[in-house]
Amino acid sequence: MVGRIALVGPTTAVARSFEARLAPRFPESRVLPVSLTRFLSDRRAPTRVVLCPAGLGLADDLAFLADSRRRALWPAPGADLFRAIAGLRGSHDEPPVGAMPSAATRSGRRTALLLEGDVTSERARGAASSAAPRQWIAERVQRVRIEEPLLEELRRLGIRWSVLEPVEVVGLAASLSLARARRRWARLLPSSVPVWVIPAGSKFEVRGSK
Repeated sequence: MVGRIALVGPTTAVARSFEARLAPRFPESRVLPVSLTRFLSDRRAPTRVVLCPAGLGLADDLAFLADSRRRALWPAPGADLFRAIAGLRGSHDEPPVGAMPSAATRSGRRTALLLEGDVTSERARGAASSAAPRQWIAERVQRVRIEEPLLEELRRLGIRWSVLEPVEVVGLAASLSLARARRRWARLLPSSVPVWVIPAGSKFEVRGSK
């Protein structure tokens, strides 16, 4: 089966403007241009993505990368929790590469709240008001159907999210100015992510569609 890779931009039009340049890098895969909003709402979205900031201004590109990190690039749970959950679900999946041991509580135990299926605002508020652990594990970011204000409220309450199917960034399509400003966004993406500089004028014209 041919794999799928999402080209994720601030809008679908932006993502589509990169398609002709990026598709040849993935000859065995189908590339799907989508907006970040659409990517987060699609329960069947690919787990491999190329981030495609618009390249129209450094501040906007940095904001897009920060939004992507905050809302889409959630880590996998620690390797021990991942294996425990896999066992409960009858799966033999191994933790993603780089998964670290989970932080232990004062009692020495590692605990988390597994939220299978869709995580709605009502469900999240109920869990937050209970004595549930503050580490929450969802199946994937697309199953967390919560608006940004509530997500921020949960963060302030100490909720830490992880997902069983983390998004893998396989590349960043960057303007020259964004590539040169790496120090300003390096903490947002893994250091191993390749950066492909797309020169000005090499993309299709991007208009103000969503």
